[in-house]
Amino acid sequence: MDRSGKGYSHEGIDDRVARPVTQSFSPYLILRILTVTCVLPLILAFLVLVPPAAALDWTTETVDSTGDVGYYTSLALDSSGYPRISYWDWTQGHLKYAAKTGMVWIDETVDETPHSGEFSSLELDALGLPLISYCDANLGNLSFATAQGDEDWKFITVDSGGVGRHTSLALDSAGNPAIAYQDLLNMKLKFAIMNEGLWTNETVDNSGNAGAYSSLALDGAGNPSISYYDAGHGYLRYAAKIGGIWSCTTVDSTGNPGYYTSLALDAEGNPRISYYEGSGRDLKFASKTGSVWKKESVDSTGSVGKYTSLALDSSGNPHISYFDETNGHLKYAVKNALVWTNETVDTGANVGLYTSIALDEEGNPRISYRDGGNGDLRYATGIPPLVLNFSASPPDGTAPLNVRFSDISSGGSPTCWNWSFGDGTWFNTSLAAESNPAHTFENPGIYDVVLLVRNFTVTVSQVKSEFITVNAAPGTTVPTSTPEPFPTIPDPSPTPTLTSSPSPTPGPTSSITPTPSASPTPEPASDSAPITMPDNSGDDPPDLPPVHRDAGPLECQTTNIAGDTAVSRVTVTGRDISDIVITSRRIALPANVTPPDMPVYQYLDLVPLHFGSISAALIDFEVPVTFLNHNHAMQDQVRLCMFRDQTWICLPAQPGKGENGRISYRAESPGFTLFAIALSNEPSGAREDDALLSQPEKDPVHQDSPVNPGVPVMSRTFQPAYNAEPVAGSPMVPVAIGITGLCGIVIVAFVIRYKGKE
Repeated sequence: MDRSGKGYSHEGIDDRVARPVTQSFSPYLILRILTVTCVLPLILAFLVLVPPAAALDWTTETVDSTGDVGYYTSLALDSSGYPRISYWDWTQGHLKYAAKTGMVWIDETVDETPHSGEFSSLELDALGLPLISYCDANLGNLSFATAQGDEDWKFITVDSGGVGRHTSLALDSAGNPAIAYQDLLNMKLKFAIMNEGLWTNETVDNSGNAGAYSSLALDGAGNPSISYYDAGHGYLRYAAKIGGIWSCTTVDSTGNPGYYTSLALDAEGNPRISYYEGSGRDLKFASKTGSVWKKESVDSTGSVGKYTSLALDSSGNPHISYFDETNGHLKYAVKNALVWTNETVDTGANVGLYTSIALDEEGNPRISYRDGGNGDLRYATGIPPLVLNFSASPPDGTAPLNVRFSDISSGGSPTCWNWSFGDGTWFNTSLAAESNPAHTFENPGIYDVVLLVRNFTVTVSQVKSEFITVNAAPGTTVPTSTPEPFPTIPDPSPTPTLTSSPSPTPGPTSSITPTPSASPTPEPASDSAPITMPDNSGDDPPDLPPVHRDAGPLECQTTNIAGDTAVSRVTVTGRDISDIVITSRRIALPANVTPPDMPVYQYLDLVPLHFGSISAALIDFEVPVTFLNHNHAMQDQVRLCMFRDQTWICLPAQPGKGENGRISYRAESPGFTLFAIALSNEPSGAREDDALLSQPEKDPVHQDSPVNPGVPVMSRTFQPAYNAEPVAGSPMVPVAIGITGLCGIVIVAFVIRYKGKE
């Protein structure tokens, strides 16, 4: 039998007929079967085990809104990570430059020559000074501008005669600038470089209508590479100069590819290109290793991929900013190992044109782009989501117990910390140096601790139940019940009366701002006076630990509410609240929370920031008449229900005037938590106290959810869908590597054994 595995020789037809066919298999066939059965499942397992990159938290800001600006943006970061942007002002027809230091953006006009500044490309020299290549469309020149420190800009014409479109600037290791650009008059790709103060230029590709959307990169030796669009053929092309000779190759020729190319070289000098395919209207990515080009689709949902910009991180992972034309949004894509993920950065109207991306030292993306809906230049910053965690030392001991708390969170860029210690006290700061507070627990008990951190504009919270255990000192009696973790709700049976007394602080009208003394939630007579539960059950309330308030006079502050809920404003009574900011968001009912036994209009969460302590809050909200009519309810059946200890507690809501088909209401709350705007079965005056609408059995995981006047949380945490740690941190990756190695040993042993028998 020959080695073809067919069971017969090739000596002729007669011979094949005469000999019987034997059933045997070639060792090479077995080898292929082993390879497929071992390697293919491992590849699939690798794809499953390696998660996609975690979604980032984004913040966006307007850089320049004077006139119609933001065309042809080019972004670079200085050594401190501050952004620098070149762009074109269409209104004035000028080249402009914007720089941010600290929190302030400063923009200036670079070239006031009419119709100059299109196709700008920016780089920073070793001193952080900007260099910009651009097109002077008025004269048809390729222009180059450099900043001279505190002096004015210096300009030079690099090439003339219908040239300078699609410029791309790069600096070699010596700081010499090089520019790729299109000669539109002669329809060819050109390259210019400065050496010892002299500019020279040469033709790269003159095959016919070449050079649009050029993107330049230099390798470690200063050799140039250029990606570009060949409009004559509808191809994506790539040119590289090695040993003084240019070679041009076609990368992709299917579907009219090559618009908006962006080129980067990895650590080994291998090219990576993002580009737009005209026929499919997709974002694509091409990479070359050795002599082989690999093409892949990054995003094909609708018409996406125009205005691409590419950057590689220290691991060689590509990051791409681009325009979602279908939705008019700015998008961002990143590849982690073998997996592409993409996300929307800015959802404004017609935003994301002329994008330019750069990565900071940690590999976090920064993007400049045009807001076409408003005619502005904008800038987006992305950071990994905050993975919240904290510790305590010591977590248990004898009263009084002094505990040092430490924020051990990872990722993110936190700007505000709010701690609740479970005994009615809390601490907040916007200084990272003060984010790890110490707290003394005076009384025996078991305490829940809450940490709320603001990450840019995103608020993340974590609750650790029964985290601190404080034992009674020898010779003392341990309380029979767990100390109430937060100030509790007073008996709301008396109908709140809004007085006309003037507010402690000017601003809110006297008809809506009660004085602290007239508040239905009275302030304790002294710092050590306890706050007790209302007597709803007929039993005596348990003894509670004292509540320690911050020092300082009470204030009253009214703030308008930003968000998507029925709440319009909140009047807060407390201390150090002059800078308080409250946001409101509509949320779905968490899975671990039992809904109230009544129709609900909205579930909402109020989040306060920048305050010392809060003792009461008057919450103004509106309910549509259609909601009442649909449920056959009267206007005095509306309640604002707050969630506490797995229980819904209803607060009386005072109806106000009705306008535009909506009725306004006001309710008093001792703090902030999960709320529900709902309908009671009885009018507000039909009963003397508020029933606890639902009292489900406590979930062992989510029991005793705190309600803290200073910390707006319920029994939930906000964590990213994926861990932000590197892929190598996955505990299953070593397992996959070990299995792969074992299969490789089996295959190699099989081959060696077979070769030995030959």
